[in-house]
Amino acid sequence: MRTLAVINHKGGAGKTTTSVNLAAAIGETGARVLLIDLDPQGSASDWLGAHDASRGMFDVFVGSAELASLAQRTIVPNVDVVPASQWLVTAERTLLGDLAAAFVRAIDRLPANWDVVMADCPPSIAFLSVAALAAFREVLIPVETHAIALPGVASLVREMDQVRTSLNPTLEQPRILAGRVNRTVHSRLILAELRQTYGELVLESTIRDSVRLAEAAGLRLPITLSAHDSKVANDFRSVATEILTGVAPVELPPAATAEPSSGWRRFLSRTPATR
Repeated sequence: MRTLAVINHKGGAGKTTTSVNLAAAIGETGARVLLIDLDPQGSASDWLGAHDASRGMFDVFVGSAELASLAQRTIVPNVDVVPASQWLVTAERTLLGDLAAAFVRAIDRLPANWDVVMADCPPSIAFLSVAALAAFREVLIPVETHAIALPGVASLVREMDQVRTSLNPTLEQPRILAGRVNRTVHSRLILAELRQTYGELVLESTIRDSVRLAEAAGLRLPITLSAHDSKVANDFRSVATEILTGVAPVELPPAATAEPSSGWRRFLSRTPATR
């Protein structure tokens, strides 16, 4: 089971957009995905039509409930979600630094019902974000191609170094996903600066700026369902492929797009040492 935290402390970076649409794109491959909404605002939960007014997440953190029991099916193929609730705020204020150890235990106790477990983290430097970094192995940082977004990336990379040293030595170097990419000179310059600064940590795949994403959010559907054949839907499919295999696919015309490979399950079941 692979674990992937989608995180950026800056609001408006496309974190929830990335979480929902990437989960859907991974689900298209046949892999089973569990998306945990750790943002008390619950944007990912709303997008996927999931709600939970109970204290379930609080009970998970204090050890009196299992995380898997909160998973809800969605209309998105192969994607389940653990919805956010206001009890996340209560848990953060009550448990503080103990949240990290509690979330690690909750993730360790998950059954093998899913191939990929993702977390949509809150847009702040908070205990919930640290808990995700402590419990997960892989991290994806979505970044809009605008100059004001760059300092936040550097800050988050430094925070991850601290978590790796003190809490989670298995935490890998983050992958960085450039989003809202357009044809402006500014966007191209920021993308070039990201690649120069962070090298191979920046995914080859990017997410283009598209009104289709706002339309998808309004319809409460991932882009893979609301605009199945759109270019931006294929962007997320490309990201999914690169995340799962480490190689960005060559973009093909829509009519020539290959069917999902049955080899995904075999890849996901391999241990890190053999990947």
